[in-house]
Amino acid sequence: MSSKSMGKGCKRTINQAALQVYLQLKDEVFNDEAKTLAYWRMKNAEVEKALADYCLGDEPQSMKEAYKQTMSLFKILNPVLAHQEQEDEHFAIFKRSFVVDQNQIPIVIGGKPVSEPKSISEMLVQMLGNECSPVYTISRSKVTYEGIAHLDYQGLDKKDGENEFLDIFSRVVDNCHPAKGENQQYAIYFTLGDYKGSNAFQRNLQSAHNLATAIQKSKDFKLAQLVVTGTDATLPSDHMDNIVHWKDGIMLTIPSYRISNYNFVYAMSKLGQFLILAEAVVKNTKGLLPKTEYMEFFQQKISRIWKNVIEAGGDVTYKIEKESDEDYISMKELDMISKRLTEDILPMLK
Repeated sequence: MSSKSMGKGCKRTINQAALQVYLQLKDEVFNDEAKTLAYWRMKNAEVEKALADYCLGDEPQSMKEAYKQTMSLFKILNPVLAHQEQEDEHFAIFKRSFVVDQNQIPIVIGGKPVSEPKSISEMLVQMLGNECSPVYTISRSKVTYEGIAHLDYQGLDKKDGENEFLDIFSRVVDNCHPAKGENQQYAIYFTLGDYKGSNAFQRNLQSAHNLATAIQKSKDFKLAQLVVTGTDATLPSDHMDNIVHWKDGIMLTIPSYRISNYNFVYAMSKLGQFLILAEAVVKNTKGLLPKTEYMEFFQQKISRIWKNVIEAGGDVTYKIEKESDEDYISMKELDMISKRLTEDILPMLK
């Protein structure tokens, strides 16, 4: 129920349901002895104002209205949260320098140039554009941007998408050939990854498969580096939360995003991308790894991931009742895949 408050000719509508949740959240965050990331967030005046302002308005009368209001809050809050992270000196130690090889021409798959970057792929494009020339970006969007060569393709995650990747390679090589000729090297930044939409998890695997196949088929495209943007969703389910020494002697517990019951198939599809592309790198690099052991691991796990993702359809959740099914990838097995990639395979590919 909404209520109206009057004062000096001003009338304000208060969303009582949102206000109740906000006050309860604030009470829990500030009075809990164990301080979490939420404590740090809500200590910020801009964050607190955005949440408080959200409570000033009519209560939604439908799910559609609630969704619209929530998206409006995200639009206001996300830049504030990003600015908070960038400016807090106590978290500066977690910032990493961005280093690129000037001899490699970067190609961002799934990114585009924009004047005000917000997503990871957009910020990546901006950083590369500041360091390199030329920079190629590939996405479904048709955009023109000074200093960035953008190509639009619609089917990178479809079954015949390998042909689009091959066409990308051909166009880039033809444009860059005069510079260094056949010795020109390229770096691919692969940022494709969907969480929602039709067959999102299958499309994650398909886009990686298409790129891997194109890498194997292309003769003139010399891949020097393949960077895959990841997600903490692929961390093993037993990954510990981070505990950070903040100011005034306060210890902040930062909950870790990791493999869980509620993102299970998404995490599996992202790990599948890593495996598919790691296999392509191994095949493309002579003497990189002991082939037999690793190729058997890749082939077995990729096949099982494909089968599980297809059977899951659009259901992202873990099915504990299926653990006895020998074809079903259990939480324990997915954890093992995650740890094997992190501790063994990826370090050897760097």
